[in-house]
Amino acid sequence: MEKEPVILTKENAQEILYKQPYLAFLDILGFSALVKKNTHDALLKLYDDIFSETVQRVDEMMKKLNESKAKKQGEEYIDSGLRIVNISDSIIIWTQHGNPNALFEIVFAASTLMGISLIRGLPLRGSITRQVFSVKEKGTVTSVIGKGLVHAYNYEKIQQWAGCIVDTEIINYFRGIEKYIGNWERPAPIERENLVYEYDIPIIDKDKKPVRIKGYAVNWSEPYFTDEMIKGSFDAHNKKDDCERTTLKIQNTLEFHHFCQAKLKAREENMKKLQEALDKMDNT
Repeated sequence: MEKEPVILTKENAQEILYKQPYLAFLDILGFSALVKKNTHDALLKLYDDIFSETVQRVDEMMKKLNESKAKKQGEEYIDSGLRIVNISDSIIIWTQHGNPNALFEIVFAASTLMGISLIRGLPLRGSITRQVFSVKEKGTVTSVIGKGLVHAYNYEKIQQWAGCIVDTEIINYFRGIEKYIGNWERPAPIERENLVYEYDIPIIDKDKKPVRIKGYAVNWSEPYFTDEMIKGSFDAHNKKDDCERTTLKIQNTLEFHHFCQAKLKAREENMKKLQEALDKMDNT
């Protein structure tokens, strides 16, 4: 009978608890309409000026974030080895391991990409997993293979919104670690940092019917995003589509944005009440 692994050192903990890395797969919504309704030259310019530039910008942002963290945390910092690859209308992001910092970085990268792409008229949809995958790099060729990529691709395709889900297994795993190490019940780190929210995810089932499933969604919402901005993102760059399914995706995206902003407002109100209570204590 195989012995249960025992955590004795910090390095030992990293190997046992956080070995499996993360992978995110994101895709542009309405890309086929974008291709059909634009000339090839216009499409190339749009791709270079907006999509590729956005991916490059976020990649550079993440590198600077990592450098800043390394300076602040010193030997405590563990580089996630985050990589971003852009293929046609898809973005693949992965980490080298699965520690909390790596999870934060891949979710933050996905959130940032989604927010910037949305306001630039290229809404994204995606999925983040920690199922098994491998990256093979030989010379200038990079290959990503395994069940993790297929799983993320399949879960990206069934969603009916501009959004990104995080596998429930990831959240439950980190909640389990909190229970194992601290013997307490509390949300996973990315939940505590409001990077993801528990939410009823809009998908299409195997019968092609719209349904909701309980899950966790990346928080890409910003206070300055307006409803008109989000609606316009689905029509931008000559890809207007009035079909019923697109209308539903817009509605679902708006509902999540409103949900996130309500969460933000509630946090701000709670912080204000807490500060008022502290001020009152100081004055007594």
